[in-house]
Amino acid sequence: MTSPDSALLLPYRLEHTPAPATRPEETALHRVRLTVGDDPEGRTAWPVRCARIALALPTAPDAVVRTGEPVILRTRLDVRRGPGRGRQWLVETGTTDPTTTLLTLTPAEPAGFDGSWTLTLILDISTPLGTLSRITEDTAPGDGPPQRRAGNTTLTTATATPSERVGEP
Repeated sequence: MTSPDSALLLPYRLEHTPAPATRPEETALHRVRLTVGDDPEGRTAWPVRCARIALALPTAPDAVVRTGEPVILRTRLDVRRGPGRGRQWLVETGTTDPTTTLLTLTPAEPAGFDGSWTLTLILDISTPLGTLSRITEDTAPGDGPPQRRAGNTTLTTATATPSERVGEP
């Protein structure tokens, strides 16, 4: 688990699959997988009420990003529907800062993470990414009112299987 510092109540796993080498005229897409609520080590005090999660992904310090070129983003959110799981999640993206891509996940109603389900965001992005990301959550233990908490987490590199490679069926 790559969960960030203990200031956050929810467990997170943040994995990165680097873009495959492409020809100069092609756009390479990196894949990021954020998994929320998976705690195989049993460190989380369940339940956790969640009203919002924000993920700030920094651009790699040595990245060459062409001025004026848009960031290409594709997102997919996987969550099994059920009571207490936020009903419907909205994913908003922000790319106005050239050094950071911001993703905000907001449930239509607060979600109650209890260790029995996970939320997974899959992001394909054209910007090369740095290794240290910032997670901000609006959470509370039990049924209390959510409070804003923030921590850093390291993007771990995953090896893509053929079915996970960006752009492949």
